[in-house]
Amino acid sequence: MSNRTPASGSSSSRSGRVSATPTKRPTPRNRPKRRRASRGSRTFTIVAFLVLIAVVGGGAWLWLNRTVSVKVNGTLTQVRADATLADIAASEEVKVTPGNLVSVGGNVITEGAGRPFQAAVNGSELDEGELDEFRAKGNEEIVFSDGADITEESHEEERELAPKLEPYERIGAITYVAQWGTPGKAIYSIGDVSGESVLKEEVEPAQNTVIKSVNPKPDDGSKVIALTFDDGPSSYTQRYLDILSEYDARATFFCLGSAAAANPDLVKAIEDQGSQVASHTQNHQQLTRLDAGTLQTEIRDAFSAIGAGGASATTVLRPPYGDFNNDTWLASGGTLSASVIWNLDSEDWRLPGADAIVSNCTNGAYPGAIVLMHDGGGNRDQDVEALPRILQTLKDQGYRFVTINELMAMDSRIPKDVASGDATLPEGAVWPTEMAATE
Repeated sequence: MSNRTPASGSSSSRSGRVSATPTKRPTPRNRPKRRRASRGSRTFTIVAFLVLIAVVGGGAWLWLNRTVSVKVNGTLTQVRADATLADIAASEEVKVTPGNLVSVGGNVITEGAGRPFQAAVNGSELDEGELDEFRAKGNEEIVFSDGADITEESHEEERELAPKLEPYERIGAITYVAQWGTPGKAIYSIGDVSGESVLKEEVEPAQNTVIKSVNPKPDDGSKVIALTFDDGPSSYTQRYLDILSEYDARATFFCLGSAAAANPDLVKAIEDQGSQVASHTQNHQQLTRLDAGTLQTEIRDAFSAIGAGGASATTVLRPPYGDFNNDTWLASGGTLSASVIWNLDSEDWRLPGADAIVSNCTNGAYPGAIVLMHDGGGNRDQDVEALPRILQTLKDQGYRFVTINELMAMDSRIPKDVASGDATLPEGAVWPTEMAATE
């Protein structure tokens, strides 16, 4: 037996088994090669794609920019399909005036800042939303016109609702506050730009101030008459008082505040005699010509001077020249309760003689009449001479002589607080700054 070992790599062994031969893997070099497209083929594909994009894009561009026929302010023209009204107005150079930006109160804030135009399409006026939504489809008839105003943005607030002044129509000898005004509550629209406020809704109505004017008439028909003297107190005042006392008569002295301050003893003497002291303003200015501040000062200063002289408080006045109107009431700020003029004028300022003064004061007398005479402001000797005859003549006719306060108290149309002679704004009341509308 041989001891040699089979040579390495032999295909057989002692057992007779055949060994497997390893399979040889293909190298990359041996793999099948893929077929590459030619450079010319790739170029053709790219060009074809670009042509396709151009054709599609061009078609889309042509579609989007196609034109349609419309008639603009009577002229047939071509416009881009789906054009807005703003586009059409610009392309056709439509000449219209834009609206304005206006306040909640209707005042112009900025000219030309409103709607640029209005438009009607096929005879139908477009509203704000339709103006923005319109797109041209073709065959529309469009008529442009001037733009509408735009109201500023606003917000709402609840505020006090002020009363207004309800004016009188016919003037009588006594004009007075028939009702004091009280505020209410309301919702207001407040302009964000202008700050203006406009009443939107009343939550709680205000009570207006009401002014009325009457010729006083005693409810019971009593034969009473009121003698009045303006422009004092003066050197004539005590002489008048003595004559009045002799005839058991009372009168009303409408004193100037400036004169009352200079003669406080006479102010007190008037009241001590039983007559009434009321105001003829501080300096005898024509009240209808004054601004509100000066007017109120004229009234308040006179009332204060009369009170300082020892007379009872009063809010009754006689306006110089009898000149006091609804606008003056509005401007007065609630400083007075009654304005008193006259029914019979002595015309003593003309110095017509005692006989004429007597005649002017007695002829035509009737229950509730108010007679005008003067205390100061000039020579009053004729009045002093005429006064006893006036008193006797009227007394013989059955008349009694009363003050203005007493006369007002006899007429139930005049509120009791006003008839007292010293009514002022009640608690909770406010004076109006605006006139109520009249029918």
